[in-house]
Amino acid sequence: MFAAWRRHREWRAPLLAAFIFGWSSLPATARTATPDLSALFRLTGVDPSHIRIEAPDAATMPMVDAHNHLNKDMTAEALIVAMDRAGVAAMVLMPRHYAAASEGGLATDELARDYAARFPGRFVPFVAGQRDDLGPQGEAWSEPRAARRIEAEFADKLSTGAYRGLGEFILVHHAYDVGRGERGGELNLRVDSVAMRDFASLAGRHRVPLLFHAEAEPEAARQVEALIASSPETPFIWAHNCGRASAEDTARRLSRYPNLMCDLGHMFNGPLTQGGYGKGWPRKTEWVHLVQDDDGRLRPEMKALFERFPDRFIVGTDTAHTFYLRFYEYRIAIIRLMLGQINAEAARAIAAGNARRIFRMPGP
Repeated sequence: MFAAWRRHREWRAPLLAAFIFGWSSLPATARTATPDLSALFRLTGVDPSHIRIEAPDAATMPMVDAHNHLNKDMTAEALIVAMDRAGVAAMVLMPRHYAAASEGGLATDELARDYAARFPGRFVPFVAGQRDDLGPQGEAWSEPRAARRIEAEFADKLSTGAYRGLGEFILVHHAYDVGRGERGGELNLRVDSVAMRDFASLAGRHRVPLLFHAEAEPEAARQVEALIASSPETPFIWAHNCGRASAEDTARRLSRYPNLMCDLGHMFNGPLTQGGYGKGWPRKTEWVHLVQDDDGRLRPEMKALFERFPDRFIVGTDTAHTFYLRFYEYRIAIIRLMLGQINAEAARAIAAGNARRIFRMPGP
């Protein structure tokens, strides 16, 4: 147990917060769908004197968790409970198909579809891009017949109209280990491969977004631009603040590619955050740019970026490992404080409005 505690840095701080503050001692508003700002500050450990709130309604506005995952051991009921406690109206479910127990997968696209049918309006099911045959040893990247087989499977599912997106495709990704046998591998796949271009074209024909993960390192970023340019009718979602690129580079790409959106999955940071993409994890490089500093302050260049392009960002918790659900309220709370630091119109769009548009969801 203690060895796991030392290894697993990302969930230590929220758990410490639970011990320090005591879940039961939090104001009732912090444990319901309508948290107030004081409860958010307390839950996240952020000092109110360190940040300037421009949109206090961010504490209560409906949110769409637009970057999340589904594992076989995540029940719909458990997800609904977590969402209701955090004030989340709807959640994207990107299944993880990995067969190995260490990958925490074994979910199916059909499971995500069934959750959405059982709880109308609460879940947005995707056809999964995270699967063993699209991993680093997958034949699809070198064998056209294998790619065509997967594309045909994608096409059959998208043709039902039950699915609202395609992804997450893990393309350029650094290895990590969060303990409990849960890990992710090092990948450096070609972003604009023939297979990815075909998958993107398919998504465009079905009017659904394609969501992918690629760190915005120079060669990978060049390939991303080539992929996006190859399918101008396809809505692309580049995960983790468009690969954690600089505000300047992201602004240039958003201006050039009107079919590109950035999600803010796992991009939160604050005094209790010890890991995650918002912290320069699992590898800090010169191409990794953060959204919030260690005090929870929105970085000035990111604030300007969000307010310049308020219709091009969506938020997400990226809860890819089931045991992280216990910290779901913390993740949503720190995202709410992030949104509270931009103008109210942009905050509402990024919290839910943009996701409802791109996933063609009904109104709240």
